[in-house]
Amino acid sequence: MIAAIIYWVVVVGLIVWGAWMAILSAYWASHKQNGNIFFIAIMNTLGALAGLLVWWVFNNQHWQYYWLSSNVNTTNLLGIVLICYVVLIVIEFFQGRSIKPAATK
Repeated sequence: MIAAIIYWVVVVGLIVWGAWMAILSAYWASHKQNGNIFFIAIMNTLGALAGLLVWWVFNNQHWQYYWLSSNVNTTNLLGIVLICYVVLIVIEFFQGRSIKPAATK
């Protein structure tokens, strides 16, 4: 039971966090605040790594039983969310780079 709660809290949490960060990235992109977008890309990378760890543990029945003493049937939703995170991180990385102005003589 607790394994199912942990799994679904992580999945829903990653979906909500990713949607919120996508909205903030679009807002900061419209205001040309590239440093904030780059920082969000770093935070999303950490979230994706945590999600990848959860995905790794929950897709192996023996690891689930070792860590949580119970098993839960997983769905492909967490994998899809992690793929969306990778796409979001790549977009944020390229949007977050600051373009340096050309040197004037």
